[in-house]
Amino acid sequence: MVGNKAAATACKLARVQVASAFPITPQTTITQYLSEMYARGEWDFDFVNVEGELTSQVVVQGASRVGARTFTCTSGPGLLYMHHPMQVTGSGRLPVIMAVVHRGYKGMQPDHSDLMSQQWTGWGHQYVEHAQEILDSLLMAYKVAEDPRVRIPIAVGYDGYVLSYTAEPVEIPDQAVVDEWLPPNKPMPSILPDEVDPSTFGRGWGGGDPQMPWKTHHDAIMGMEDVQKEIMDSFEKTFGRRYGNGMIEEYRMDEADVAIIAMGTIAGTCKAAVDKMQADGKKVGLIKLRSYIPFPNKDFQEWAKKVDGFAVVDRSICPGKGGPVYMKLRDALYDQEEKTATLQFHAGLGGKEVRVHDFKMVGDKILKAAKGEKVEKITWV
Repeated sequence: MVGNKAAATACKLARVQVASAFPITPQTTITQYLSEMYARGEWDFDFVNVEGELTSQVVVQGASRVGARTFTCTSGPGLLYMHHPMQVTGSGRLPVIMAVVHRGYKGMQPDHSDLMSQQWTGWGHQYVEHAQEILDSLLMAYKVAEDPRVRIPIAVGYDGYVLSYTAEPVEIPDQAVVDEWLPPNKPMPSILPDEVDPSTFGRGWGGGDPQMPWKTHHDAIMGMEDVQKEIMDSFEKTFGRRYGNGMIEEYRMDEADVAIIAMGTIAGTCKAAVDKMQADGKKVGLIKLRSYIPFPNKDFQEWAKKVDGFAVVDRSICPGKGGPVYMKLRDALYDQEEKTATLQFHAGLGGKEVRVHDFKMVGDKILKAAKGEKVEKITWV
């Protein structure tokens, strides 16, 4: 099935109670699949047809506040239109799940700039590689977001066109098994500690320390890492599939001297390049980043003790600042005694194809840097 159908199928398996979306390329067919499922009565849920993306976010907010399991989806400019209500969903600690079908904001083709532009909204961010991972990650996202230790909305991003409209084999788990593994959401009237006044939460005025809502929100996101790893273990035990530890997924890193860091569909292309490089005796491996927020600081700090270099391939850029994953990684490694060589690459922006030989070039450069040779710190692929 195509990636968008995998997303809609995940909604059915999760027994979503309220879904709301407005069609935008390349997300459109998720909306169509959900509409068809609703019309056929495939399961008991409400599908709310709205006039725009902002409203679709507000609809799932309201439903989530009263305990419903909710879903929405969008792409590119539609996600930017959601920015305001996404802040409220995040600060309200509502476990909404959203599929973001990547479309860059400077054009129709995919890159990660749409979801990267929403870093300050207080959501968890995940990036996936293929259609099976779309379905599985959405199921896991519900279990993470609804966990009483978390209660944070999560966006699951995947590349438009490449995944949304491309058919791949997808194993659909048995509904009864999913029902047992993912029980109904339990409404929580409040997730706030005693020192926070619920009547003023998120508004920053009255009711004591205005910083407290920000702190509790931040702490909850930072605590997601252990829950995501725990739920990945549970998912593998139940369904037999695994994606690393839930935060990162290593590929042929056992004997690697350096690592390429990539996420989304281009990580799949990187695997083919790693195979070729290792066949040629070049000790280059891949660390696929699945969770951008929270960022796997501890995992990368441990890998920095084992490898001599990281090559970060960002499919986005903050103009005037640099690659978001690169900056996060440098922050994670800042206090490390080991000074691991780290290079920044920008690739795949605006839908530009990233090929196997491009990743071989990335691998060659980081191998040189790891040996102390002088190379460019920033490369546009």
